[in-house]
Amino acid sequence: MDEKVIKSINEARWADGQTVWNRLEDITFNPMQSQEEFVMRLIRENAKTAFGRNHGFEFIRSMEEYRQRIHVTTYEDYIQYIERIVNGERNVLTAYLTEHLSLHHGYKVLPQSRWGVQLYNDYNFCAMFYIAGNHGLLTDGMVLNLVDNHLEQLPSGVCKGNLLGRLLIRREFDHNQLYVIPVEIPRHSLETNFHYLQALYALKQKYISIAICEHYEEMLELLRYIEKHWPRLADDIERGNSYVQSDPERANAIREIMEPHHIGSQMVAQLWPGLHCIMVYDVDHLSTSFELLRTYCGTNVHFVFTGISSPEGTFTTAINLDDPQGVLIPDSVFYEFKPKDAKDYDQLLTLDQLEIGRSYELIISTLSGLYRYKTQKVLSVVGRYHDTPTVIVTR
Repeated sequence: MDEKVIKSINEARWADGQTVWNRLEDITFNPMQSQEEFVMRLIRENAKTAFGRNHGFEFIRSMEEYRQRIHVTTYEDYIQYIERIVNGERNVLTAYLTEHLSLHHGYKVLPQSRWGVQLYNDYNFCAMFYIAGNHGLLTDGMVLNLVDNHLEQLPSGVCKGNLLGRLLIRREFDHNQLYVIPVEIPRHSLETNFHYLQALYALKQKYISIAICEHYEEMLELLRYIEKHWPRLADDIERGNSYVQSDPERANAIREIMEPHHIGSQMVAQLWPGLHCIMVYDVDHLSTSFELLRTYCGTNVHFVFTGISSPEGTFTTAINLDDPQGVLIPDSVFYEFKPKDAKDYDQLLTLDQLEIGRSYELIISTLSGLYRYKTQKVLSVVGRYHDTPTVIVTR
C-alpha cells in the first residue's frame, strides 16, 4: 500500500467532486431554467439523428412543443434503434458517441452516450467522494471494491457491462495500490468461488478506509461469508496461495477477532479499524437487512448513498451523509411526473409542480437517447434543496 498514491488519488477525486458540487449549488436555485435549456439542447443537437428525423425534432421550438409532439415511450419503442447501435451505427438515438452498453433488468440493453457516462461519473462518483471528503472520511487506507468490473468489448468497439465498474477502473494508475480486490478479476469467468476471493482479499488487508458496493446487501453477504468461513480463510492467509502471500501475523489477528465473535454482532471495526465509510450506489429503499448491516458496522461507519440512478439515467445525487434522499439533478435529465393516482399520461407535471408528501411515476428524457420514457419508478417527494425537490424511491 502506497499512502502517497492513495492520498493523491483522493485529493483528485475530492477536487473533481467540488467542481460538480459547485455546479449543483447553482442550478438547484432555478431548476426549470436548466430543464428548459436541457430540452432545447436535446432537440437541437439530435435533430439529424434517425430518431430525431422520424419525430420531427427540426420543427420543435419550445419545451412545451416537445411535450406535445413526442408521445410517452417504453422500451419496445427503442428496440430497432438499439439493435442498430449495437451493430456500430452512429446518429441513431443521439448525435453523441455511444461509449457503453448496460444491461437492465436482465434483458434490456440500454446505450450510454458520452454525455450520459460523464453525468453518471459526475453525480454518482465524484459527488460521493466530495461528501466523504467533507466529513473527513477520505483517509490513507485502501478501497474495498465489491463492484463487478467485468467488461465485454463488442466488435463495434463499444464496451458492454457494468458502468460503475468501468468508472472505477477508468483512471490510469496502479489499481493494485488502491483496490483491495484486484480489478482485473472477472466475476463471471472464475472457477474459484468469487465470494471466497472477495473475502480472502478483504481479510488479508487490514488498512481499508472505504468500501464501495452497488447494493448494501453485497457488503452484508461478504461479512456473513467471513463469519461462516473464517477458519479456512485464516489458514489460507497464513500459508499463502496463488492469490495472496503468506501472512501468519494477519492470520493470527483474524483468529483472535473471530474466535470469540458472536454471529450478527459488530465485527467491521475489529477487522478493519480504519473503515469508516461505505458508498452504496443503488438504493431504492432501506430494508431490515440494512439494520443488520448497521449492527455489523457499529456507529463509527457512515454511509454515502449516491441517489437514484440506473442504466436509464442519473436522476438524483446525495446531499447528506447517512441519508438515502437525493435531490433531482436539473441538468442531467428532463423530468416529467405522473401523479400516482392519475389514470393516464395526458397531464404530466414538471419538477416545479411537485408537492411534498405526494408520490409520482417518473418519465425521463436523457442525453443517452431516451425520450419521454416510462421508467416505472415511483418517487415520493420528501423535501426541497434550494428550489429543487428531494425524493426517495417508493417503488
